[in-house]
Amino acid sequence: MKKRRLALLMTTVFLFGNASVGCKSKDESTTQTENTSLIVASGSEASTSSSSSEETTTTLETAMSTRNADDGTGHKNPSILYENVNNPIDRVECIREYMLNDVAYYNSLNNVAEDTWCYILKDNHEQSGSYEYFNISEYNAFYVDKNAKDDDKVVYLTFDCGFPSNRTKNILDTLKAHNVKANFFVTKMYLEECSDYCVRMKQEGHMVCNHTVSHTDLTVRTVEDIIAEILDVEEYFYEKTGYEIDKFFRPPTGSYTKRLLSIVRDCGYTTVFWSFALYDYDQNNQPDPADVLASFKRRHHNGAVILMHNDSSANEAALDSVLTYLEGEGYRFALLDEVKMD
Repeated sequence: MKKRRLALLMTTVFLFGNASVGCKSKDESTTQTENTSLIVASGSEASTSSSSSEETTTTLETAMSTRNADDGTGHKNPSILYENVNNPIDRVECIREYMLNDVAYYNSLNNVAEDTWCYILKDNHEQSGSYEYFNISEYNAFYVDKNAKDDDKVVYLTFDCGFPSNRTKNILDTLKAHNVKANFFVTKMYLEECSDYCVRMKQEGHMVCNHTVSHTDLTVRTVEDIIAEILDVEEYFYEKTGYEIDKFFRPPTGSYTKRLLSIVRDCGYTTVFWSFALYDYDQNNQPDPADVLASFKRRHHNGAVILMHNDSSANEAALDSVLTYLEGEGYRFALLDEVKMD
């Protein structure tokens, strides 16, 4: 990665004389027109028209002046500043560098974790509530589709892929048989052994999202560690699969703070919790597949974000009957980018 950034810098010096690479620091990014043009061009030819550069500069300056944090510090969202960088790796590196120059800002944010994610089960198939201890929607996060309509029943199947598992194949086979699309959250550990499954997920229309490098509680990690845990997965996913990762994020263990959700947001992600879950994560204490189906019969609700695990033998065995049941109840299965937050 350092070699790539050095090559980009050398190209910049050759083409633009004293102009810098543009994503070295936020001061350079916000004050130099030539830098801004280069950020968007990402190493394109020097013959780019001046009118195009001026238009791009205006776009970025507008983003920089409007995407401030609520606390009034003037902090800018780097995922917005660099959204026009075409090369995925260059874009990630610009965001990473900007955020690492702003560690003091992130350390100033509230990092008190009062609880892990907890949802409130309700009767009569009402949407689950939550015990959120601050309004997560203000930090680009959600746990249920609050805008689901009565005449369009929808659920969102999500599978956490924290650890490699060959059970993924049968899960994908079952989804394909039902023509159902799902949302997978993958770690780097999973990608290292199961990248072929991730390619298949993308080819078959599923979403593949970010679940950190090492599947640890991020609320107790440093800002630098958190940034790496998120962005390293994004880079690795592109390098292993040739696809860009879908920009949704699930924090391991469900731990969250205002600091963590702010960092996730600035990395360019929407945080996704859940409104329905199974006790399927303990490999030594798996539920009976019949109990998995029974849970869905008791707790299904419109707009549900359903948390399952890819390495669960119970989920693998019960998935066909679960999909058949929900289809019979009139539900369709959607991707997370359909959720519209208020």
